[in-house]
Amino acid sequence: MIPGTRAGWEIGVSRPAADGRAWVSSVISRLTVPCLCCLLLSCNGKDPNAPRWSEGQLTLVTSFSLDIDELSGLALDASGTSLWTVGARRVYRLSLGGQVQKLDFKGDNLEGIASDPSDGTLWVVEEKRREILHLDGRGEVLARRQLDLEGKESSGPEGICLDPSGAIFVLNEKNPGLFVTLAADLSIASQRELDFAKDFSGLDCDGGSGRFWVVSDQSRMLFLWSPDTGVISAYPLPFDKAEGVAVDASTGQIYIVSESESRLYVYSVEFPE
Repeated sequence: MIPGTRAGWEIGVSRPAADGRAWVSSVISRLTVPCLCCLLLSCNGKDPNAPRWSEGQLTLVTSFSLDIDELSGLALDASGTSLWTVGARRVYRLSLGGQVQKLDFKGDNLEGIASDPSDGTLWVVEEKRREILHLDGRGEVLARRQLDLEGKESSGPEGICLDPSGAIFVLNEKNPGLFVTLAADLSIASQRELDFAKDFSGLDCDGGSGRFWVVSDQSRMLFLWSPDTGVISAYPLPFDKAEGVAVDASTGQIYIVSESESRLYVYSVEFPE
């Protein structure tokens, strides 16, 4: 080793007497890769290969097979005693034990559903038409509004939820993935692009905390996400085509439906503070 140098440096030329800057440039350009990585880690203190967020763990409680085609979307009823889901053109009520009851309403390419905490009415989204519909408990249409969202027919709104104040939020699947806040007249009040998953297939509000549970079919992940701070925690899912999520904070349980398996999964989780 040349006197005055450190291990990990490769010196291929002698220091020119007349130009110190050329010598420094030569040294920097010949840094070995391990040494350069060490320098990067020492500068920012982070491993570039580390996960972007902490991963949590879901504990499977039980699961139920559902005789529903193109299962998509999930919501806890305002009473907390049943669930709602959609499949292709129909709306279904599910008991917490997996029994199915179908409403008379027929829609078109239904993807997301939410239960209004104020009166138990339902809100659903139709992906191809880019529409949001308000239904009563029998399936009668109370109101409808087309959303000003562009893109491919198969990459439209996939999720919807209401917080305790009645504010409505919609999730656009991809190209681009969007988190949309609706105004009182159901027009778009604001929207922001999402990039933490390959797609976005289901949405539920985390009570009135301002945080949201987001499920991704293609990433096979469940996320707890905040518009202010980003992803808080992520939970790997052991199955494909997760298309809806509903959260019951009072019992510490999370419900997720899989379209490909036509199955309802029930998990317990320790909610992050």
